[in-house]
Amino acid sequence: MISHAILASLFSALVWLVAVGALVKCKKLAPLPAILLFSLPLLVGNLYYYGWISPEREQQAQIDAATAHLARLPVWRTVKEQQPGLYQQAYIELVNSLEDGVPEQQAIEHLRPLVADLLNQRINAARDEDLNSYMQISLEEMKQMRQRGASECFRFLFPQVKGGVNVSKLLPEDLTGRELQAMDLLLKHSGGVDQPIDLKQGRVQLQAVVRQLYERWGSDLQTLNTPAETGVNEAKLCDMTIDLYQSVLALPDKDSANVLRIIISGTGS
Repeated sequence: MISHAILASLFSALVWLVAVGALVKCKKLAPLPAILLFSLPLLVGNLYYYGWISPEREQQAQIDAATAHLARLPVWRTVKEQQPGLYQQAYIELVNSLEDGVPEQQAIEHLRPLVADLLNQRINAARDEDLNSYMQISLEEMKQMRQRGASECFRFLFPQVKGGVNVSKLLPEDLTGRELQAMDLLLKHSGGVDQPIDLKQGRVQLQAVVRQLYERWGSDLQTLNTPAETGVNEAKLCDMTIDLYQSVLALPDKDSANVLRIIISGTGS
């Protein structure tokens, strides 16, 4: 389909050609200047359109497509319904990133901390099965990142220390897709009151897990509390974190969810 801009250009060129042709026919303008007079406005117009107008429209089309994609994504679709203020913040950040030339997928990845904060707020209200399912997938991601390397794993687990990673580039699409679905399910069913937490039993079970980990890792286990410490062993920190969550998720479902809430909320001591 021919765009309106091209039709307008063709029409303008035709009118200009007729006008210049009339001047030549009346011998008021020599052929060479006539050619230049005809060509120059077209050249300037095309430079203006393809150098400014067209790229601007193309960028806006990309932004429109990306924001529409965001609204369809699991998690963000739910956030838009439940937390319109947070969604608007994500929308603005996405547009700003795209205008700065950040690729769409990477720009969407930059929004992960916003979702992570919301998930942490909802953990206590989440259903046991949703919490366990989400953390099982998170554990898979940790293991995949560890296979990639200690640095990637460390940055994935502790983005506040060394900056995060581009998850979409480093993890299989199937895995990140399942993560989005699990996060979405957790958010959809965590809008009510908090689940009861058995602090006494949970702390006993957490202490039992820690004792087992201490037998394997010794005093190095304490560095889980200080990942930003200079000279920390990134590989060992990743391995210990994986070991911790793997041990917790090995508990019966209700117990593992209870202990996970204690760990995430920081009420384990």
